[in-house]
Amino acid sequence: MRSIWALAGKDLTVTRRSPTFLAITVLVPLIFVGLYALLVQVSATSPVAIAQEGTGPHSQRMVQVLRDMSSVDGEFFEIRTTDPDEARRMFDDGEIGAVLTIPADFDQRVEAGRPVAVPLQVFNINSDGTKNFQLRAEHAVRQFAADGGGSLATVKETSAFSEDMRITVYLGTGLLMFAILYASMVNTGTLVAREWEERTAKPLVLSPVGNAPFVLGKWLAAAVQTVVSMVGVLLGLAWLLDYPVSSLGWNSLLAMIVLFAYGAGFGALIGVALRKSLPMIPICVVLAVTHFFVSGYESYLRGFAHGGAVEGLWQATHWAPMGLLTDQMRFEVSGLKTVSLDWSAMGWTLAAAATLTTLAVVRMRRALSFSQGQ
Repeated sequence: MRSIWALAGKDLTVTRRSPTFLAITVLVPLIFVGLYALLVQVSATSPVAIAQEGTGPHSQRMVQVLRDMSSVDGEFFEIRTTDPDEARRMFDDGEIGAVLTIPADFDQRVEAGRPVAVPLQVFNINSDGTKNFQLRAEHAVRQFAADGGGSLATVKETSAFSEDMRITVYLGTGLLMFAILYASMVNTGTLVAREWEERTAKPLVLSPVGNAPFVLGKWLAAAVQTVVSMVGVLLGLAWLLDYPVSSLGWNSLLAMIVLFAYGAGFGALIGVALRKSLPMIPICVVLAVTHFFVSGYESYLRGFAHGGAVEGLWQATHWAPMGLLTDQMRFEVSGLKTVSLDWSAMGWTLAAAATLTTLAVVRMRRALSFSQGQ
């Protein structure tokens, strides 16, 4: 234990004096959080204008339907204006992406029971954005017909949960998983690689007390650094994505500890293999992003899993236990489902961590070549 505490204390002192890699474990996840925060805001609410040529009660009700449409993430449309001339000017100037027109004879046609069209003019430079405008406009027409007692057929929806999970909770938990894995990989890997860079690896590897103090000392120091990283990431999630950090409970804490162990095992193996700190960053980014897609982005991949590499990537989400741990955190934070600890997922993830750590020790013992004067 004295060896473990001594190694951990030495590593934390070095990190305090040179906190560059620790800062990177906070900055990289926060860049991802900021990027997705922008994307979430764009996808939740679309700015539009309404060219309201009809002025009767039915036209007013149609406008109100468009105003009231929303999801748990926000309003579907941000209506900038209802003036016809201003709406078309804003569209021509590129200030908005779509114009919905309520024709002058809208009320007369509704009163007479005649078919009526709601023209949609779209700046279709982006096919996904165009799809959002189309689907939301069609939903508004169906809602208008249903509210007015029309005969238009509607879709009867049955949901798995009492309400939709907010996109910020879904994505935020995936980003939290990404941040834990990335921080634990970089922190553990750089601490291990630093022993070769500082010419202190030989006495540690060949120590008569064995390699357990070396590995556990690195894990302990990396755990302290990862906690510091997570504080910064959680503050960023709460600020940028309004993530309910206070809802994280014991289930989430245990999941994060298991994910740390898995990331630390990966980091130890990479650190022993590379024996250099600098290449750790891009390699860990690639590994963490891959785990984010496989274990934190399943519902999005499912929508694109109709052939090609994406389908294979989506199939991988079914056997990755880290995804089950991410869902364990999601449901606890959202409160949409009562969850218990997924012991199987935690067991398999810990087994993977143990395997990676064992491979790191084997690699360290077999490749006993020391450069730089050792």
